[in-house]
Amino acid sequence: MAEAKKIFNIKGMHCASCVNVLERSLKKVPGVSIANVNLATEQATVSFDPHRCDENDLSKAVEKVGYQAEFLAAEASEDTINKDKQRELKDLKTKVSASLFLGALILWGSFPGLMETAPAILRNFFSQLILALPVQFWAGFSFYRAAVLSIRHRTANMDTLVALGTTVAFGYSAVGTIFPSVIESAGIKPEPYFDVSTIIIGLILLGRYFEARAKAGTSEAIKKLIGLQARTARLVVEGKEKDVPIGDVQIGDVLRVRPGEKIPVDGVIIEGASSIDESMLTGESMPADKNIGDKVVGATLNKTGTFLMRAEKIGSETMLAQIIKLVQEAQGSKAPIQRIADLISSYFVPAVVMLAILTFVVWYIFGPEPRLLFSILNTVAVLIIACPCAMGLATPTAIMVGTGKGAEHGILIKDAESLETAHKINAVVFDKTGTLTEGRPEVTDIVGISNPPSLNPSPQGG
Repeated sequence: MAEAKKIFNIKGMHCASCVNVLERSLKKVPGVSIANVNLATEQATVSFDPHRCDENDLSKAVEKVGYQAEFLAAEASEDTINKDKQRELKDLKTKVSASLFLGALILWGSFPGLMETAPAILRNFFSQLILALPVQFWAGFSFYRAAVLSIRHRTANMDTLVALGTTVAFGYSAVGTIFPSVIESAGIKPEPYFDVSTIIIGLILLGRYFEARAKAGTSEAIKKLIGLQARTARLVVEGKEKDVPIGDVQIGDVLRVRPGEKIPVDGVIIEGASSIDESMLTGESMPADKNIGDKVVGATLNKTGTFLMRAEKIGSETMLAQIIKLVQEAQGSKAPIQRIADLISSYFVPAVVMLAILTFVVWYIFGPEPRLLFSILNTVAVLIIACPCAMGLATPTAIMVGTGKGAEHGILIKDAESLETAHKINAVVFDKTGTLTEGRPEVTDIVGISNPPSLNPSPQGG
């Protein structure tokens, strides 16, 4: 029995560590042979034995580690993804604006050299605590939620680092504001650092906003391919014709296609003849003549004649659907170099946590006074600055953009490994019937004639 391949969306991913956790969980499902998770597309591509597992098993494996799987049809999937991305962008924009605005107010009231120009209310520690609360627990809620889920499943990711670092900074500042005597008993002057936690959350959310905006614009190739499909078909039943949605067409239905219309699905001509523009499929600009018994492909354009056709392939079985699937698989596949990045990222977060603990211990033992304060601040710095996201996101984003741009120009790239190998190409050999052209006429030269010949007929006739 041949293996089945499924591409589905995953909600809740934020960093390269998420990729490793999800892949490990999916590969543990009985019957799964290959599981690739792509951070840039937020999709998983899984090859599995349909007799041993199904969508429900895959979904449970994803939910088990704190994420959510969505199985949708290609067109519905793209529409849903786009709506979700727009909603995410709007939400991130609001949180970024609020976080950076409130963070700037706190910074104004607490930063040496600036605080002297700030109104008294902003210099008040309790005012700063009130301004920092919504940033820490509303704007930063996604970090806490992801961190709790990762800890519950005995994993760690970038959200764990952010939640831990900002909580330490906020917690120390809150204690120093509400119970200053506790800090003073350690020989330290109570000075809150609410600006650290708020601005860090704002800047990380700003980075995610830019990432989300970049990812939102990379599915244009698939959207354009889906847009090539005909929306309706003209169904012929007992000599009568009626327009039906393309989703209602069944195998064996007889359809009429008129000049200028897109062929709705793959099939065979049973009556009539025409010329078909198949450039979207073959790249050939000259229309191909089709007669009774010839195959026609959905989304190609009927140029001249009217004909009847019998539907042979519909839905996900059509040629265009297979092309869309190929592009999706290519965008979700992994280049060999990306596996190295994912492997490094999987060890990165635990290593950073250990390094942060070591930083605290070293500063507390060997650092200058006030040791506790310096230990906390440097530990927070290590937790916040360390971010494996760029390493984990760069390669899949490049692959997604590369395969998408190729599809826009009619070049289908099989997978990420093929794209990575392409940098070694130094010669390209074309084997194609006809001429290699752009498929549209173009003026190449304008030649002037000083004495044009007369266009009048000669007096003698002739």
